[in-house]
Amino acid sequence: MVEFLMHGLAVVATVAGAVCLYLTAPRQLWLPQALPAGSGRAVGLAGLLEGWLLWAVLLRPATALFVSLTVVMVLLTALPFAAAAIAATRNRHGA
Repeated sequence: MVEFLMHGLAVVATVAGAVCLYLTAPRQLWLPQALPAGSGRAVGLAGLLEGWLLWAVLLRPATALFVSLTVVMVLLTALPFAAAAIAATRNRHGA
């Protein structure tokens, strides 16, 4: 049970870190204005490091790095497409 919770916390920390990094990008589409670059990137990197450390406790460090980078890669690929889909839906409904 504890191992399951640790994996869940690692996923949440990695997702939060990747989202913070995405929201600091100047051309992100989720917020009207990007988050401040300095503090947003620091929080994002802290989340990514926390996720990696949690996975490194459960897995080997190299495996933890692979898992962390895979989650980040999927999120940083999917977030712009999700934002574009939401914007298209808003434009279609006239909101």
